[in-house]
Amino acid sequence: MNFEPLRRLQTKLSVAFLAAGALILTSCGGGGATGSPAAAGNLQLLPGAATIYAGVPYTVNIVGGRPPYLVTSNEQTLIELNFTTSSNSFQFVARNPGVVDVGLDPDEVPRRSVIIEVRDSNGASTSNTYSVLQNFFTGYRESYQSTCASGGGAGAVAPPACSGTDTLITIFPVSNGTLYGNREFQFDRVRGTYSFVEPDPATIPQLVDRIRVRTDQEGKAIVRMRVAAAAPTQLATYKVTDILTGVTTDLVVLIVQQSVVDTISLVPATLEFTGGLSTQCGAGTADVFVFGGTPPYSVTASAGLAVSPTTVTASGGKISVTAGSTSPPCPANGSVIVTDSGGAVGTLPVTLVAGGGTPTPLAASPTTIANLNCGNSVQVTLIGGVGGLSSTSTHPRITSTISATSLTMTRLAGDGATVYPATGSVTVTDGASIVTVTITATPANCP
Repeated sequence: MNFEPLRRLQTKLSVAFLAAGALILTSCGGGGATGSPAAAGNLQLLPGAATIYAGVPYTVNIVGGRPPYLVTSNEQTLIELNFTTSSNSFQFVARNPGVVDVGLDPDEVPRRSVIIEVRDSNGASTSNTYSVLQNFFTGYRESYQSTCASGGGAGAVAPPACSGTDTLITIFPVSNGTLYGNREFQFDRVRGTYSFVEPDPATIPQLVDRIRVRTDQEGKAIVRMRVAAAAPTQLATYKVTDILTGVTTDLVVLIVQQSVVDTISLVPATLEFTGGLSTQCGAGTADVFVFGGTPPYSVTASAGLAVSPTTVTASGGKISVTAGSTSPPCPANGSVIVTDSGGAVGTLPVTLVAGGGTPTPLAASPTTIANLNCGNSVQVTLIGGVGGLSSTSTHPRITSTISATSLTMTRLAGDGATVYPATGSVTVTDGASIVTVTITATPANCP
């Protein structure tokens, strides 16, 4: 039997086994070395772009590449990154940028662009650009709404505040880039001739140097500022405090000295009271309504007139003007003066004139009393006249009084031994005419 082919196959297998063993030893590096694994995908930084608010912790993720990683930034003063890590993420807190990018819109939040770069152990690198926004924990975007005059001219803009008027201050507090509703803030006057106005008209005092408000559902807070009427042009300052954190911010507002442009309107614009007769000046009460100006208003009147109330708290308030009864010559040039808190003045001319009617002559009925006994009284009806009646008795023991259109005469008792006249008279006058009532006293002596 020929075994030569089997010996050849055995030799080939032995050589193959030896070659395989050598290959295994080579790949193992003599029993202690390890091979280089492949990188786990392309190196990336996520998110690829972001807006970062200063002072707020921010996390960036590293995807792919071979750790460890070298992390750096091109603005070490803003984002201090220069370290090696094997983690797949890192965190940092950016500082507030003092120098910002050029060409930003004035309404944009100031920001600075920063490049963050990551390099892995294979030498691969990637970088992203991030925007770092100014964020002083609680920042404010404020606006001012006033009735100040613009000064005329094309494109003229009214100043935020001016003398003798109110200005609404609206602030939008932003904390870490977020608006908050129902958050309490305190306003303090620091310098300037102005006050804050309490929102409730019933609150005393109305003008204060410190006031607290809460933001509404839109995250805005509104405060009313009232500038003194004689305030000069100035840069006024006020402080806003976030009550939750205690953080304060000083803000500046320009106050311009201007004449008060809002005028006071009185409805009706004039009053005239007319008497019923030619012997009577006008009298009565009329209501006048006040509009415009800056409440509250103080009210004064000239002689012969009365006003109520003397202080009106709101535009649209009512004043009652009363003229008393007088006889000609009637008072001339009467007026009611209304002055608002800003110094604006409204004047209401008031005229009193006599009527055109002819008065009924003064008369009495009866004009003769035949028998007035001791201790008794008698009444006489008065007719006509122009009012303002008065009476005088010529008898020492007969008294007279007038009530409306009735004249009452009384014979007093207790004469003692003195004997008085048996007759007497009472005269009644309205200032223009006289009527006489003759009386017979019976008996002449009333013990």
